[in-house]
Amino acid sequence: METHKNNMKEVRAARGKFLAMAATYFLGVFNDNFFKQAALLLAVAAGLSGLQGTATALFSLPFILFSAYGGWLADRYSKRRVIIGVKILEVVAMALGAYGIYTMNWTWILAMVFLMGTQSTFFGPALNGSIPELYPPWYVTKANALLKLVTTIAILLGMATAGIALDQHWLDTATPFGQLLVCVVVLSVSLLGLLAAFGIKKIKSPGSHSPFPWAGPLVSLKDSINLRHDPLLLLAVLGDTFFYFFSLLAVMVINTLGISELQMSKTETSLLAVSLMVGVCMGALIAARITSSERWSHVLGPACCGMGLCLLGTGTVAEMTFGYQWLLLLLTLMGAGLCGGVFLIPLTSFIQVRPKHNQKGKVIAASNFCAFSGMLIAGKLFTVFDSNFQPSRNMLFLGGTGVVCALLFYIGSILASKHENTSSLETEHV
Repeated sequence: METHKNNMKEVRAARGKFLAMAATYFLGVFNDNFFKQAALLLAVAAGLSGLQGTATALFSLPFILFSAYGGWLADRYSKRRVIIGVKILEVVAMALGAYGIYTMNWTWILAMVFLMGTQSTFFGPALNGSIPELYPPWYVTKANALLKLVTTIAILLGMATAGIALDQHWLDTATPFGQLLVCVVVLSVSLLGLLAAFGIKKIKSPGSHSPFPWAGPLVSLKDSINLRHDPLLLLAVLGDTFFYFFSLLAVMVINTLGISELQMSKTETSLLAVSLMVGVCMGALIAARITSSERWSHVLGPACCGMGLCLLGTGTVAEMTFGYQWLLLLLTLMGAGLCGGVFLIPLTSFIQVRPKHNQKGKVIAASNFCAFSGMLIAGKLFTVFDSNFQPSRNMLFLGGTGVVCALLFYIGSILASKHENTSSLETEHV
């Protein structure tokens, strides 16, 4: 009983320190998704759906180029200093993006997307590396589930309100009022995020003395390859990469499915993507109950299969015409998201817990490098699919891919677990 009370005191103390950082992250995630969804909806409505792939590639590129630097900073310096610096960069990025939306200048909009990717590259290791520093190992999975809940709400609000904002016509203005509203929102939220960052309490730096990774992407590639020495960690990073590759393709297909193929409004299309994220939020809470940082690999195969089957359902419903089509699309996408949340949360927790204290930033940076390399490929692949196939057919292809990959993750989890058990027995014997 006494041990439980001490554990809960430790958790409550950690929550107090993490509150400002979570608020900062919430505002940044909202702003990021609000702007990106508004820009993508405007692009699709203008007949420029191929720009979704370009924007995705530009957002992903900084993670490939700069992840090693973000990991090094998170391991070397106070995470508070790193976060304040990237929030200043966010304000600059949103100013460029607001100008782009106001003038419908896609060069400025895409420049903003690249800068937002850059600031996220440096913010991610600082945030994710702080969770295992603040919380005891037994609580990390729950902390990640709660953080995923908060950030999913931010994503939901960002994606849902983007379409709603663009559909507003409160005033008769030369530039469509919805575009002006988007500009005001992104600038205001970025400034609030910067103010919230100053409320973050300083956490002692891990004090890593690793040399600065001048080679950048080559260092990230080397760190990623070195994960092969830890099969279970490699499985987690590969699963994380697959999830972001797979989910990003699904979101881009949803946008073209709603607007181009099914002739839905921007609001209705945004709500389709929102239903996916609601499912992720539900799946995160389920994952917190059925997995831990020690036992998690068994859910990968079934959860991946669930994602695939639900997206197969989405594609099938999209090709049919009946009165409740939109509601069924919401339900199938929510199911895909639920399975995705169960799939993702244990991976995130294990990647945070597994590395040594002074190497967490490096490993998280390598994980980001892999995940966003996958997202970069997803952007390029979407451009090819979008120009050759109907969105509903692309959704069916995604569903089939998910079912096939489920078998691979099932086999991979068995092999990695066997290696882990063998290593543990050898260590005990020694």
